[in-house]
Amino acid sequence: MNLRSIKNEIVFLLIVLSVGFILPAIFSLIIVPLILGFKVIIETGPAFFTTAPAAPGEEIPGGIYYTLIGSFVMISLAVAIAFPIGFLTGVYINEYPRTKLAILAESASHFLSEVPSVILGIFIYATYVIATKKTSLIAGALSLSLAILPYTVVQVRESLRVIPFIYREAAHSLGLPRWKTVFFVLVPMNLRGILVGLLSAFLRAFSETAPVLFTAGAAFYGFYGLDGPSSTLPLLVWNFAKTPYENWQKLAWGASSILALVSISLSLIIRKATKEVRF
Repeated sequence: MNLRSIKNEIVFLLIVLSVGFILPAIFSLIIVPLILGFKVIIETGPAFFTTAPAAPGEEIPGGIYYTLIGSFVMISLAVAIAFPIGFLTGVYINEYPRTKLAILAESASHFLSEVPSVILGIFIYATYVIATKKTSLIAGALSLSLAILPYTVVQVRESLRVIPFIYREAAHSLGLPRWKTVFFVLVPMNLRGILVGLLSAFLRAFSETAPVLFTAGAAFYGFYGLDGPSSTLPLLVWNFAKTPYENWQKLAWGASSILALVSISLSLIIRKATKEVRF
C-alpha cells in the first residue's frame, strides 16, 4: 500500500467518523421531540388543539389553540409584508444588476441575512414597540418580515437567473417590452421556483423565536387582534420549557413536535419542488 492509498484511507475514515457523530445528533434533534411530543398529544387528545394552556401545576397540560391562531396570523402577515417587497427587489436586482440601486439593495439583503435575528427584533422594539408603547401581533410580524426578506430576495433572483437567455430574446423578438417579458414570460416559466421562495419564507418565519421575543408579547390564553399581544409556537416552547411545572413542560414538548413535523414536511416539499424545476 503506497502513501497515496494510506492518505485516502485516513481521509475516508475521518469522513465516516464525522458522519457517525453527526447522524445521532440529527436523529435526536428530530426523533426525540416527535416521540415525546406525540405522546403528550395522544394523552391530551383533541383538547391539545382546542384549548388554552392549563394552569401551572395541574395534571393536564392543556392546549395550544390561541398560540396556533397567533402563529398562523402573524406568519401570514409577515409573509404578506416581506414577499411582495422581496419579489420586486429580486426582479430588479436580476434585471438591473449594475445600477447603484441594485447594488445597494443586494448589499442590504446580504446585511439582513447576516445580522442575528434577535437584533432585528430589538430594532422593531426600538422603532415600533416603544412608539406604540405596547407589544403586538403587528410588531411580531414586522420583525419576522425583516428576518425572511433577504431569503425571498435571493430565491426570486436565482429563480429568474437560471432561465436561459434564449427565452428573453424570443420575447423581445415578438416586440414585448422588458416589464412584460419579466412578468408574463420569465416569472410564469419558473413560477415553481418562486413559490419555493414563498414556502421558504413561511418555513423561516414559522421556526423563528428571537425576532418575536421583544415584539409579540406572550398571549397564550387568548387572541387579542392585530394590535394586541400574541404568541407563536417557538415562543410558547421558549417560555414553557424553562418553567419548573411538569404540565407546562409537556405542553412545550407537544408544541415542539408540531414545529418539527411542519418544518420537516415543508423542507421535503421544498426539496422536491426544487428538483423538479427544469428548462
